[in-house]
Amino acid sequence: MPGQRESISAASAVNAKGAFGFTPYKGGLNAKRFVDFLRQLMKYRKKPLELILDRLPAHKGPKVRAYTESLNGKLQLHYVPGYAPELNPDERVRSHMKRTGTSKKPLQRGEQPAAHRSGSAGHPAKPKLVRSSFKAPSVS
Repeated sequence: MPGQRESISAASAVNAKGAFGFTPYKGGLNAKRFVDFLRQLMKYRKKPLELILDRLPAHKGPKVRAYTESLNGKLQLHYVPGYAPELNPDERVRSHMKRTGTSKKPLQRGEQPAAHRSGSAGHPAKPKLVRSSFKAPSVS
């Protein structure tokens, strides 16, 4: 129908060097989707990874714990208190992205979310913006 909107979500991660990665999905985030995202993040890593997460139920639970434990310390998850997006640098980047980027450029008819990823509001091409999210007083 004309004017009908469809919601697409994304799991994302940022690092202090300015990298930004994400994977889009339809529907709600659950433990299986989150573990799939973690697998993508860990696929070619040689060094350990530490992630800062909010307390979304999909970020915790038995499937996530089992996957994390299977990596023998190569992946560590740290949780910010309750709803505290101001403490999470990834949330700061996503908030900016929502206000100025991808959500302002809807998918075209038949376009898949993965195809839209390359445009992701230019954030992957702007590591300075991503790095600045770590310098916010609430994050440091």
